[in-house]
Amino acid sequence: MPTQAVTGAATARTPEAAASDFLHSLSKPAHILVAISGGSDSTGLLIALAEQLKSSPHSAITLAAATIDHGLRAGSTDEALEVAALCALYGIPHFVRRWEGEKPKSGIMAAAREARYGLLADLASEISADVIVTAHTLDDQRETMAMRAARRGEGGDGMGTGIADAVLFDRRIWIARPFLACRRMDIRAYLERHGVSWLDDPSNEDSRFERVRTRMRLAREPAPALFVDGGANRAALSAKAASWLDDYAAIHANALCVIDRAAFSSDETVVVYSLSYLAAAFGGKAYGPGRGQMERILDFVTTGSPGRRTAGGVVFDLRRDALYLMRESRNIEPLTLMPGARAIWDGRFEVVNPGRAPVHVQAAGAEGAAFLPPDLPRGAAQRARAAMPLIEADKANMAADVTISPYLAPFDRFLTRFDLTFADRLSVAFGREAYRRLPLSVI
Repeated sequence: MPTQAVTGAATARTPEAAASDFLHSLSKPAHILVAISGGSDSTGLLIALAEQLKSSPHSAITLAAATIDHGLRAGSTDEALEVAALCALYGIPHFVRRWEGEKPKSGIMAAAREARYGLLADLASEISADVIVTAHTLDDQRETMAMRAARRGEGGDGMGTGIADAVLFDRRIWIARPFLACRRMDIRAYLERHGVSWLDDPSNEDSRFERVRTRMRLAREPAPALFVDGGANRAALSAKAASWLDDYAAIHANALCVIDRAAFSSDETVVVYSLSYLAAAFGGKAYGPGRGQMERILDFVTTGSPGRRTAGGVVFDLRRDALYLMRESRNIEPLTLMPGARAIWDGRFEVVNPGRAPVHVQAAGAEGAAFLPPDLPRGAAQRARAAMPLIEADKANMAADVTISPYLAPFDRFLTRFDLTFADRLSVAFGREAYRRLPLSVI
């Protein structure tokens, strides 16, 4: 899967070429789980992969397919049966998983995406799949870039990226997008040549959704011959930021980050990238502070005057020798964890209760006793300890039985290949293993 096809100047590729490149780039042996809804894109992806394997057999590669029935509209069950019939024609094992439970009244598309990936990852584990593939296209890429540009406004920050060619989900499995350089019109032409029909999802015409409105607007505009999504630049920036982290930052007890003053003479883009993700990790948030907040933080740390600022729930404590980052000790919600349960506390720690009674997790406050080097500033150390988790349990369920490990909110749920190098370094700095290896060779 050539990098320039998905992270640089993207030009359209045929479904056959995209499928062939993906199969050749895949680490082998490999069991591929294809997410197929029955629409033209995912059907085209499944057929293209199957046809490539038929014409150029790879004994070390096998296919399976999965349809997620979101249960959001009538007919979805019948559509899943149609997809199963198509898979049977090609001899491809097919699975159906249904999104059960109450559905949210707002943010339904985001919730459905979370549920879909969770169900796919669970299935991948059950059948020992090595990678999940989804059929995002060049059209989807263009829509995503347009939506993100609109959110940033004119004069964006230059770090905008589109859909990543590969995303690690939940630290468990990589999700690849082999068709990211293919146009929908070419995929449909390919299916027509093979005599394969597809299903049309009526939600793709529902203008209540931002993507649909964007698609309708873009349909009235001439399609660009090429566009740049910033992914290659982002990957290079991630590598530079990883070196910056190695050179200037130290993390103590997963509670306090110390950054040498010399760090702020580095390239501004690298500093902003690094500080933003550090703030997200220490603040327990998937995203760092907004651009305006980061500009104010950058002004603060480069002026040289000691003091404190707060952004994204994180205290930026600037001293003569270094900048100290820690979680603000306010607005930390307690958590009650039932027996056998696992949960994320404050977006920063994964807590598992293997006992037979509930446990209560709260901020340590004045009882904080995390070990920090004695040469750190007393005030910074006290604030860092106060925001650490404290476990309360009865004698029948000793707190020592509870396990607590760092959780990196910006990366542990969804990690794009663009940010992998920096994320790996940050994970190790927090005392965790590096993230799962990408199962593709990237040219």
